[in-house]
Amino acid sequence: MKKALLLLLILALCLTGCSHEPAAPSYQFDDLSIQIPEDYINLSDEEFAEGLSFVFGLDPIAINGLREEKATFQAHGLELDLQAYGKLLLKSNNVSTQLTEKDGIPTFTYTSGDFTYVVTLWETEEAFWTVQAYCPTADYSKVKGDIWEILSSVTV
Repeated sequence: MKKALLLLLILALCLTGCSHEPAAPSYQFDDLSIQIPEDYINLSDEEFAEGLSFVFGLDPIAINGLREEKATFQAHGLELDLQAYGKLLLKSNNVSTQLTEKDGIPTFTYTSGDFTYVVTLWETEEAFWTVQAYCPTADYSKVKGDIWEILSSVTV
């Protein structure tokens, strides 16, 4: 009887505890942290990534982040909060969509050419962050859950 109970307990533990996937590795960039799955390739050192804080990719998704110092805007007489920063991004990139919130995260989604972009905005004491993911529009409906899981893992 004890052996049967022990086997049931082990089976129950394996069915509930052994099936969990490990958390994605967390990467720290200045004052922002993001969890990106292990199989994504860090492309941050590639020439095309120049000017970006980080770039990761795994077909068909690319993830990148850009940190912009608040002092840069202040030097031009702009005192921005996160909403104003988002509206400035939309206007300066000629994106005709609305800034919304998803799970409390300022975000916007747009399509340009054959790609769909999901952009999230973050604010720290000294900077604004734009963290975005993009993929071919044809693949977006299949990967939008994966994209949001990565983008919503950001902490500042």
